[in-house]
Amino acid sequence: MHADSPQKVACSICIANYNGADVLEACLDSVLRQNFPHPVEVIVHDDASTDGSVAIVKEKYPGVRLLQSQTNVGFCVSNNRMVAAAMGEFILLLNNDAELRRDALSVLYQQAFGKNGGGIFGLPQYSIH
Repeated sequence: MHADSPQKVACSICIANYNGADVLEACLDSVLRQNFPHPVEVIVHDDASTDGSVAIVKEKYPGVRLLQSQTNVGFCVSNNRMVAAAMGEFILLLNNDAELRRDALSVLYQQAFGKNGGGIFGLPQYSIH
């Protein structure tokens, strides 16, 4: 589920991260388990974490594009940087403590094509606790 092929990237999943080592793996695993037949890219912007988050991404998720900030620039700047670097037709901004259901990308993609013109879509949120 990476953008290694010459096909156009359907969706860029952008995850802003700051000291999220305890939640980032579950988030990334849920993204990589998606039942979605189109090419995607996953981008993580690390906002100068000090908890080993960068090492987790580098060691366990080599297909993820990692943008590293030398200073903490905040959530909005992190998202703007990822969107500027994204190659997807659609962009999903995802919090590092979120986990997607297996069909989340497919549902969003189908909804996006059911609308005329642009739009902003959100996903229902459920607490796992």
